[in-house]
Amino acid sequence: MRKTRIFTPGPTPLLPQAQLALARPIIHHRTQEFKELFLETRRLLQEILRTQNEVLILTASGTGAMEAAVCNLFSPQDQTLAVVAGKFGERWVEICQAFQIPCVTLTKEYGDAATAEEIGEALQRNPGTKGLLIQGCETSTATAHDLESIGNLVRREFPEVLIIVDAITTAGCQPLETDAWGLDVVISGSQKAFALPPGLAFMSLSPRALQKLSGAASPRYYFNLAKELKNQQTGQTAWTPNVSLVVALNVACKEILCEGLDNVIADAELMARCTRQGLLALNFRLLSQSPASAATAAFPPEGVSASELSKKLESRFGVKVAGGQGELKGKIIRIAHLGYFDTLDVFSVLSAIELCLLEMGQSIEPGVGIKAAMLEARQN
Repeated sequence: MRKTRIFTPGPTPLLPQAQLALARPIIHHRTQEFKELFLETRRLLQEILRTQNEVLILTASGTGAMEAAVCNLFSPQDQTLAVVAGKFGERWVEICQAFQIPCVTLTKEYGDAATAEEIGEALQRNPGTKGLLIQGCETSTATAHDLESIGNLVRREFPEVLIIVDAITTAGCQPLETDAWGLDVVISGSQKAFALPPGLAFMSLSPRALQKLSGAASPRYYFNLAKELKNQQTGQTAWTPNVSLVVALNVACKEILCEGLDNVIADAELMARCTRQGLLALNFRLLSQSPASAATAAFPPEGVSASELSKKLESRFGVKVAGGQGELKGKIIRIAHLGYFDTLDVFSVLSAIELCLLEMGQSIEPGVGIKAAMLEARQN
């Protein structure tokens, strides 16, 4: 028999306690039982996102929450600035285009992060910008943005600009202080660090963002956040929610907080460092100049096809890693370490990669990748 081992940055391995919650008999969403559970879950998400702001739970993918943010906060005459450092930065632009909202871009090479200073200069060049659209972690390149310095600069020098963060692979993986850093909208999803199946998105909205809900002229129906907020404040939803996933989300949030959010983040950071050291020892080249804790992206050794390596990992060991997106398709592999992973998972995926490389004719010392990862782990 052979196990399937998933190392993609979404979906991620499922938390066992959440799987058990998903197996419970379904409850009706218009009941007191669901109302109490839903209100509690919103409060738990506030703790995880480190915010006192309103938090909405949507039955949608993370992209649905990204679209909801754009169409509820901006009108066709409102200019936005999108940081494009990869495939998901490009998605901000595509969403704005769909709603005919002007969007200028600050474009970075894949693997590079935008600095607070660069964002400040871009906003200076584009006076009247209403919103900054950015990824906390650009998952396609495994690159992290310094949200603290970005938030502090924008709040200080451009207080009228809304900061909207795709934190889908940021929450639960790297420090995220929504209120302290002045982030107006923070978005995440169930299939990432929350270790649940896809299907739920969450978003926090600051008082400044809430004031915009009634004035934006962009069309929306399902993603009418004003209507959603009115319902969710009472423990209900505007539309039929994914009830079982909400139940499982409640369990997952409690597990994260029981473990300690800072501990969960520290674990992700440690696994990321171990993965990077292991891959470097195996002659990989890291893509990101500002590596994230959610995943590691790397070019394989000279003469090794990323696509062929990925196929061999899956066929030989049942190990599923992610490939590149956009211009990086077929060029890199991406290994996740967010959610229900531990350090032994890092050792196992590095072992599988090493064995595949040996079978593909690479001249490497057996065990060198694991040794490098272990040395990194021992330092912590």
